[in-house]
Amino acid sequence: MPAAAVHILPATKSPSRLGERQPLADQRSEELAAKKKKRKASYLVRKEEVGVLQEKLQTLQHQVASLEDRNGGLGLHLRRQRELLELEAKNATLKASLCGQQRAVATAQSLLALCVQRQPINPMHTPLHLPKPWSARRQALLEIKDEKFRRGYQFLRARSRHLNLLMPHFSEERYEDLDGGFGCVRFEIIQFPGVRSLRQVFDALTFYLFNMEISISERLGHITVREDYDSVDSDACISNHRLISKDDNGVTSEFNAVAFAQFFQQFEGLGGRPCAMLATDAVDEDELHPYVPKERVRKDITAAILLTEERVTQLRHDNDDAESQERDGGQSRSDEVVVVMQRAAFVKTHRPQFHVPDDALTELGNGIADWGAVMIQAIRDIIYSQSESQ
Repeated sequence: MPAAAVHILPATKSPSRLGERQPLADQRSEELAAKKKKRKASYLVRKEEVGVLQEKLQTLQHQVASLEDRNGGLGLHLRRQRELLELEAKNATLKASLCGQQRAVATAQSLLALCVQRQPINPMHTPLHLPKPWSARRQALLEIKDEKFRRGYQFLRARSRHLNLLMPHFSEERYEDLDGGFGCVRFEIIQFPGVRSLRQVFDALTFYLFNMEISISERLGHITVREDYDSVDSDACISNHRLISKDDNGVTSEFNAVAFAQFFQQFEGLGGRPCAMLATDAVDEDELHPYVPKERVRKDITAAILLTEERVTQLRHDNDDAESQERDGGQSRSDEVVVVMQRAAFVKTHRPQFHVPDDALTELGNGIADWGAVMIQAIRDIIYSQSESQ
C-alpha cells in the first residue's frame, strides 16, 4: 500500500505575539536613540545636585531657627514668670516686715501718748515768774530771750531733721490730761511761694503778733481784747501781752504770754544763712496780773517758729532772654523765692474751776488750736495782698 503523502505547511506567526513584540521593538529603538544622544557632563550633574542640597540646607536652617525661636520665647517667658514669682515673694516678705515695723511704731506712739497724757512734758517751756515792778519784769524777759530762741531752734531742727522742707507737713496730737485739761501738740511745715523775701513774711508775722486780737475776733467771732501790753527795746522784738477772749458759749479765756521775735542776717546754726525766729511762752505766775481761775479759763501756749528762705529753680518758656533760651534748649531758668515756716506748739487749756456746760466744754477742747489756724491765714492775707497791690 502506497504511503500517504504528508504535506508540511509553513509555520505562521500568531497575531497576538506580533502585537507583543512591536512595543518591545519600539522601546529598543528609543533606547538606541537615547544612547545616540550626547550625554550630560558629570560636573553639571554635580552642580545641580549641589544646588538641590543647598536648597534643602536652607530649608532645614529655617526650620531650626524657627524651633529655636519658639523654644527661646518659651524659655524667656518661663524665666520672666519665675522672676515675677520671686519678686512677688520678696514684696510679700517686705510688706510683712513693714507691717511689723508699723505695728512697732504704733506701739511706741501709744506709749508716748500715754506718757504725754500722764505727765505732759514741754521741752520748749521756760518757767517764768513776772514780778510787779516794770523794770524787774523787763529784766526777766531779757534774761530768758536767748534761752527761748535756743530751745525753740533745737526742737524745730530735731523735729524736721528727716523731712523735706519744700513739702507741706502737718501732725497733731490731742489729749486730756489727768487734771481734766485739754492738751494739743502740733508741728507743721508751711511754704509761702512767690513772696518777695524772707523779711516780708517776718514783717507779716510780727504784724499779726501785735494785732492778733483783731484777727481772732474777726475770724472766729470770739470777742477778744488786749488788756495789757508791754514791750522791751532791744535787738529783738520782746513783748508781754494778756488777751481776754469770750467764745460763742459765753466762756471767757485768758492768755498771758511773752513773745520774742528777731530777724537774723547771718545765723550760725544755718551756716551763715539768714533766718527769722519767733518764740512765745506762757507766764506761770504774774504778780501784777494774777490769773482768775474762778472766772476765766486759763490758756497756755508755748510755740516756736523758724522762717528760712529757699530758692527753687524753675524753667520758663518765654522770649525774654534769647541767649539763655538758646543755651537751655529754648527754656530760661528763674529762681523762685519760697519762704518755709517750721512751727511747733504745745497748747493747754486748763480745766475750768467754774461750771461750764458739757457741750461748751467739748467745744472748748475742740477749738484748742484755732488760734494757730487764724495766724497762718492772717499771714497769707497780708503777704499776698501786698503782692497783688504791686
